[in-house]
Amino acid sequence: MHVLQRGQAPQKPLLLRPLFGGVQRIGMRSETTTTLRDAGRSKPGPVMPGVQMVMAVEVLRVLPDGSARYRFTLEEVDLLVAARTPVRTMEAARAQLSPLPGLKGEGQVAPNGRSSGFEWKLPADLPAPVRGQMQQMAGMLKDLGTFLPAEPVGVGARWEEQAAGSGALTGANTRVELRSLDGQSVGLRLQMETPRTPQPVPASLRPPPGEKGEASMHTEAKGHGGCLLSLDRLWPVRLEMDVESHVAVRAGTPDAPKRFDGFTTSRLQVRELSFTPPRLRATRTV
Repeated sequence: MHVLQRGQAPQKPLLLRPLFGGVQRIGMRSETTTTLRDAGRSKPGPVMPGVQMVMAVEVLRVLPDGSARYRFTLEEVDLLVAARTPVRTMEAARAQLSPLPGLKGEGQVAPNGRSSGFEWKLPADLPAPVRGQMQQMAGMLKDLGTFLPAEPVGVGARWEEQAAGSGALTGANTRVELRSLDGQSVGLRLQMETPRTPQPVPASLRPPPGEKGEASMHTEAKGHGGCLLSLDRLWPVRLEMDVESHVAVRAGTPDAPKRFDGFTTSRLQVRELSFTPPRLRATRTV
C-alpha cells in the first residue's frame, strides 16, 4: 500500500471495527459479455449466463489485534440468463450450481481489510468440477478486500495497491480515492489496470514441432467503479466494478497464421441486503 496524497484535514485512520456476532447478508451479481475479433471482423463470443448469489457473513470473534474471524454461508445461487443463452448451457450450469447453497467457509480479515485466508468446508463427495469452481470463488472472496490505507487520511486522499492477481488480472494495480467520510461511512472511487502480461499459449495454437512460426498470448485489463463501506462491517455495503480485459493471440505458421483478439466486459455488483447487530439478534432469540 502506497499513499499518494493524504487529503484534507481532519485526517483519521480508516480501520475496520467489526461487531462480534454481527451478521451481514450480501447480494452479489456477476455478468460477463465477450466479443471476438478475427481478421478485422468482430462477432459476439459465446453467451454465458451470469450468476447471482446471496451470502451471509457472521463475525465469530474479534482478536486483540483487531482482526476478525468470520463464518461465510452461501445461502442462494442462481443464474442470470441472457436471451441468447443455449438451453443446454443453462441446464448444465444450473446442475453444477445445485450443490452450492448451504456451503460454509471461514476466513479472517485484518483491520485494514486484508484477508489472511479463506477456506471452504466442502463435503468429500462434491463433484470435482464444482470443487474447482468453489476454490476459484475462495480466491475471489479472499481478494474482495476493502483496501484501506496504512496511515491517517482525509477526504481527497489517494492511495494505490498492487496485487498478484491471476489470468487477465495479473499484476493488477488499484488506485483508490477517498470521496466521502462521514462517521462510519466511507465512500471510495476505484480505478484498476494491469500491465500487458504474457500468458501461456494453449498447445492447440502452437506451431507443429519443427515448423517455423510464432506463439504468443498477452492480456491486459482496465476497470473502474465505486465502493461504500461501513467500518463496523467486514464487507462493502455497496460496490460496483466494471472491468474490460483484452486477450491478444498471435500464433500459427506463416502459411496458416492465427491472429485474433478477445474483449471481455465483466460487471460485479455487491449490495448489502440486511445487517443484524449482535444486540438485536440476542433480543430475537429470547
